[in-house]
Amino acid sequence: IMERRSTRHYTQEPVTEEELKTVIDAGLWAPTARNRQEVKITVVTDPEFRAAFRADFEKNDGRPRFNGFDFGDPVFLLLYGDKDFPYTEMDSGIAAENMALAADSLGLGTVIIGCIRDFVRSEAGKPWREKLGMEENDLFTCGLCIGHIAEPTKPQERKEGRVKYIR
Repeated sequence: IMERRSTRHYTQEPVTEEELKTVIDAGLWAPTARNRQEVKITVVTDPEFRAAFRADFEKNDGRPRFNGFDFGDPVFLLLYGDKDFPYTEMDSGIAAENMALAADSLGLGTVIIGCIRDFVRSEAGKPWREKLGMEENDLFTCGLCIGHIAEPTKPQERKEGRVKYIR
């Protein structure tokens, strides 16, 4: 846990099906509120699909990206769930971190992505929600880049004073 870092530089070495299954299973087995198991995952590896999605996001986002939102990773996961369930976002966060830790245990890098949230949820993102297999009642929560690490991320100092005790 203390050594996991967000990876923003990937090689193009493929993630094996076994590695991908291990990572996805870690997300599916993550604890969920009320054991509802609402988190759904779409796996995107198709380069043409990803290039079009990235271009549309960048056109609609308006912020320049130095390496896209997916940093050249070979596998991009999108997490989503029932928009009417009050814990969908929290459950997705737990699943994403479980998957990131599982990937790290396999020697893979990850970064959890939130910057595409507003785009995917927007009217401009509606065609993409359909292409991604999301249903009308699904709420996109976050993405997860996965791949082999090209450049390890150096650890950053932790900020002090973020914990308060009431005893």
